[in-house]
Amino acid sequence: MSVSHQVSLRNIISNLFHDSKVALAEAPRWERGFKIFWLLGPFVLLIERSPADAWLTILALAFVVRAVIKRDGSFLRAFWVRAAFLFWGVCLLSAAVSSIPAYSLGEAFVWIRFPLFAMASVYWLGQDRRLLYAMFISTATGMTAMTGILTAEILIIGTQNGRLSWPYGDLVPGNYLTKVGLPAFTVMVALAVSPYKSVRGWASLTLLATIILSVITGERINFILRACGGMLAGLVWRPSFYRYGALILIEILAITTVFIVTPDTGKRFTQQFINEMPVDEGSPYYRVMYGAMVVYEEAPILGIGTANYRILCAELTQHVPEVDCNTHPHNYYLQMLGETGIIGLISGSIMIISIIWFCFQTGMRRRANVLAATAFVVPLGLFFPIQTTADFFGQWNNIFMWSAIGLALATRNLVASDEKIS
Repeated sequence: MSVSHQVSLRNIISNLFHDSKVALAEAPRWERGFKIFWLLGPFVLLIERSPADAWLTILALAFVVRAVIKRDGSFLRAFWVRAAFLFWGVCLLSAAVSSIPAYSLGEAFVWIRFPLFAMASVYWLGQDRRLLYAMFISTATGMTAMTGILTAEILIIGTQNGRLSWPYGDLVPGNYLTKVGLPAFTVMVALAVSPYKSVRGWASLTLLATIILSVITGERINFILRACGGMLAGLVWRPSFYRYGALILIEILAITTVFIVTPDTGKRFTQQFINEMPVDEGSPYYRVMYGAMVVYEEAPILGIGTANYRILCAELTQHVPEVDCNTHPHNYYLQMLGETGIIGLISGSIMIISIIWFCFQTGMRRRANVLAATAFVVPLGLFFPIQTTADFFGQWNNIFMWSAIGLALATRNLVASDEKIS
């Protein structure tokens, strides 16, 4: 996205909107509906998990059908695609030899829809750069809409024990802001500290509002991921270090003000957060994470079976008092180790590293484009190993996460047309 010092934000958005309409008009008629459906994704994800899963699954299956009809397997040349299928194969094998094969195989089999959606984003839906820009605008609009929804919740009913739950009725809105909104958020940070006057003002205001709401949701790791991802993105694309420092300072002051006004939130992010760090047996996160290490010892090669931790943890750790079983061990890598063994951890790590590398290469090839330059921050942040996480094979977490990963990967289509996407 080349941004001129003179062109206004209104003209930029107007041009992007016009270009996306032209791109849709040029698309084959049968594909047009799927591409419009894809662009509506950030708003579908604001509804609930079932509509969101249907959105993602329909597009993933449509991609497979299209590839079969067109006999197009060119996407299989990409290393990250092959790594995803390799990891999936290990998950299926682990499930097949587990003590609960029926359940585990079902969970492992359907998981592939998430990487398939990312493949659809890169090799079909986001191939036209005009539609890719439109998807970034759609994602930014969805993130802004979530900010408005959460502001309304604060004004109408307030927080619930230091947490927010609208629009889902579940304590996960920070997940949307962080995971779904991360591609747009990192771009906004880069623009906010850039020399471009036409966009940095609105970008800064939007960032300030959304980062404050991230704090008020009470989702600590999501906030940290967002804050660190934003700071990294601000450094990789034409930053003005004066504006970068000023933006960080303003955000720190705003967050400190939130802590003072809402002491419960401040306590949750400071004293309570420090007390719960997984450094000793007294930490609840340590006790949950340690369960994965105990389970790993039961089946070190292929694990106890994909998604079986929630069922087998209590039985397999009953002799270890330091373990508190949960539905998952709250870390992607520990979960892969426990459920799919050392082979699953290695193959899963290869998949993750290849995704990060694919996005990083995109940025190196197209440093002038803010979307391409900041894309690697998305998978790096979402898969950063030293953090507590949601369920690696869970529905809601994966819908949020892979929608962002697919968009970050699709920025490869912004690389010069004469370069191969591999």
